Amino acid sequence: MIRVIAEGLVKRYGRLAAVDHASLRLPPGELTCLLGPPGAGKTTFARLLAGLETLDDGEIYLGDRMVQALPPAERDVAMVFADHALWPSLTVRENVAYPLRARGAPARERRRRVDEALAALRIDVVADRRPDALSPAQAPRVALARALIAEPKLLILDDPLAGLPPRDRDEAWDEIRRARIEAGVTTLLLTSDVAMALARADRLAVMDLGRILQTGRPGELYDQPADVFVARLLGAANLLQGQVDGVGLDASLREVVVRTPVGRLVARTTLGGLSPGSAVTVCVRPESMEIARGVPGDANRLPATVERITFEGSVRRVLLRGPGDWPVVALALRSQSAHLREGQGVTLAVAPENVTLLAGKFAVGGG
Repeated sequence: MIRVIAEGLVKRYGRLAAVDHASLRLPPGELTCLLGPPGAGKTTFARLLAGLETLDDGEIYLGDRMVQALPPAERDVAMVFADHALWPSLTVRENVAYPLRARGAPARERRRRVDEALAALRIDVVADRRPDALSPAQAPRVALARALIAEPKLLILDDPLAGLPPRDRDEAWDEIRRARIEAGVTTLLLTSDVAMALARADRLAVMDLGRILQTGRPGELYDQPADVFVARLLGAANLLQGQVDGVGLDASLREVVVRTPVGRLVARTTLGGLSPGSAVTVCVRPESMEIARGVPGDANRLPATVERITFEGSVRRVLLRGPGDWPVVALALRSQSAHLREGQGVTLAVAPENVTLLAGKFAVGGG
């Protein structure tokens, strides 16, 4: 298992920077998810790592080797493409064997290793089929088997399960997870599927407009997004403008009082560079908004009126209007929200540790 380091990568097409000084570190053996909307630069970034695009600037290290000058065949990088890129004229067995054949591996070794790879991913029963005879759930497994049989140091998955229905996607992902863990390979997954990224990644990196905006554990990015873009990408968020009124003395987790259109709110934050008068954006996730009967003593309190209640299975999405006509979204368990009625006045409560402060000003309402 190796650590992968990409430092300041740049790729331009004319005047457009598809990758703009993007840096990312992939810990050994972990699955890092590169998340962003279509056009963010994810695939171009990955192709730079694999040597399939020419780098304009920056450095790439696979372990201790600087590899940006090496051709793709010498990088020990395998890439599973979104369309799987299986050769249509070859059988599954022949597709999977291709990297070994290209390296000149003896026929007996090829047969043994291909049989093992097919069995491990439960596609041995389709070994003699061609790609057009595979199910949507089988094709990505074949592409993965072909990638892993080359024993790469870095495995790149370009959203290979995007077209599958949820049940097939979960089952196929479990197979991919098991296979990559057994192989012990450092992995980069490219996707625009937020739920997939939050659930599957060991580490998460958010990319937009060719730049990597934030990296960390999925829970860290969800709870402490770097900016409004990251906050909104990762899930629903109640956002409003604020101005710092006062800052506590604890340097690690300071208590900050923020003046907002709905009143003063207390936040506990690690955001640096704050002083009285600093402009901030306040972010509160809907699940952190409690529609309280008994409000904890240290919680922020806001009066609100219930506008609409939407049934979503185990939870209800509650749309409210707070002070200053601020639109607020809250999520409540069915057992805790049966008493709510449209038009009802309630008290919203949010703990200071669930009030996230983002640097800068952003004029937006709720949702």
